[in-house]
Amino acid sequence: MKLLRELATNTLFQQLVSFAIVGVGATLTHALVFNVAFDQLQFHHLFANILGFCVAFTVSYLGQFHWTFKAQTIQLADKRSAFFKFLKTALLGFAVNLFWSFLILEVLHLHHYFYLALLTFVTPILIFMLNKFWVFK
Repeated sequence: MKLLRELATNTLFQQLVSFAIVGVGATLTHALVFNVAFDQLQFHHLFANILGFCVAFTVSYLGQFHWTFKAQTIQLADKRSAFFKFLKTALLGFAVNLFWSFLILEVLHLHHYFYLALLTFVTPILIFMLNKFWVFK
């Protein structure tokens, strides 16, 4: 019980949990927007994916900014800087996941579960650290 109380008051732990919740929400948003755009509106899959990424990016940025890292108090110029840093970080995460898929599936010819493990566990840790120590510092 003491461990649970300590975890509940630990800022890093709280940020990790918040980061994960926002990330899951953004992922579900991306999937929903993609499905509506692709299935219902008959958009090309690439455009539907880009649209899903853009909407999910907005959800993720607002959630991480206002909840996970509570950065509302920073000045306007710093908010602009944080936004563009967050965008760079999101694009880096996308590029890292493309690299994982190429390495695991094309080069090493491993089962796609290895790719999913990296995508699910390794990339988010990298992105969390960049957000915490660079974007919203």
